[in-house]
Amino acid sequence: MLICNWEGGWTVDGCDEGRQKIIQAQRKEYVRKERLLLNFQTKINIRSDAYNNQTSILKGKKFVKKRLLASFSVLIVASLACTIGAPPAPTQPPVQDTAQPAAQDTAVPTALSGTAVSFQNVSFILPSGLASGATSALVPAVGEEESGPWGVAPEHVEFILTGYPIQIGLFEPVVKVYPAQDYAAGNPWAQSSLLRLQGILASPNQPLTNDNLPTIPFNGAAAQQYAAQAKLISFNGGNGVRMVSQYGQFPGPITRDNSFYHYEGLTADGKYMVAILFPVTLPLQSTSDNPSADGVVYPADISDTAGLTAYYQGITDKLNAASVDAFQPSLAQLDALIQSITIVP
Repeated sequence: MLICNWEGGWTVDGCDEGRQKIIQAQRKEYVRKERLLLNFQTKINIRSDAYNNQTSILKGKKFVKKRLLASFSVLIVASLACTIGAPPAPTQPPVQDTAQPAAQDTAVPTALSGTAVSFQNVSFILPSGLASGATSALVPAVGEEESGPWGVAPEHVEFILTGYPIQIGLFEPVVKVYPAQDYAAGNPWAQSSLLRLQGILASPNQPLTNDNLPTIPFNGAAAQQYAAQAKLISFNGGNGVRMVSQYGQFPGPITRDNSFYHYEGLTADGKYMVAILFPVTLPLQSTSDNPSADGVVYPADISDTAGLTAYYQGITDKLNAASVDAFQPSLAQLDALIQSITIVP
């Protein structure tokens, strides 16, 4: 698979039409990033004290705007650091397709112990020990001027887990439920992700690989570097796919503390799209200082595409062989939350 990015970095050769449209948006936005960064950082500094004191359910357009500004600033800094500070990165090498046909878990827990969470037309059970609670909000529609092209979204329901055991930067453990067609119509990343998800649900016996799995729409230009533990998981009135993935602007090493449990789901009537992102700790020893600690060699030269191909495949195979309970939190706990979701039409 070719991971597509702006033309100053990863190649666009071989990308499908949907990806090419995304790249065009990325190129346009990249030019704007440098101009907007100082302006956004100034706004964030002014609002930082108020933002850091948010500890209860956060509602209203004023809060959402602050949080979007903070997130956008972080994404801009990360993007500029990767694309400007790093040397031009090569095309992400294809991971060889060694996956087995998709496993499917359709059993919905009948006696899940935990805390019931409900807001608007969405409810789920927060499994005991996973988190202390969840805040909820009806997030107003967001345009490109406020959030960049990847953040464009219609009004949607959002839950943020509190007391969650893993923290990766400023990323929050989040459950988002969007009106599917409206989201795809306004956001090219959402459109690409939805099409991939629909393709998998239409042919559930196909192998699940990084080539055909959906990506996180609101992560924008960050590429999905690998996809392990991929599995179809149903919820009440819908179905979807979960995986463990890491995201980045160039083909960097997979470390134990920089990956996420990612779920994309769709209600049976096609009306609502579920996007979930939970930080997880991998059953690995690798760190940024010692990326080959698990015996899978990360090449010293990132232009070594053969070495990168072998590396990403080796990491994927190692994680696929691990028990779901070897991850922190256990993937079984996160799956149980997914299976408990109910969305009222």
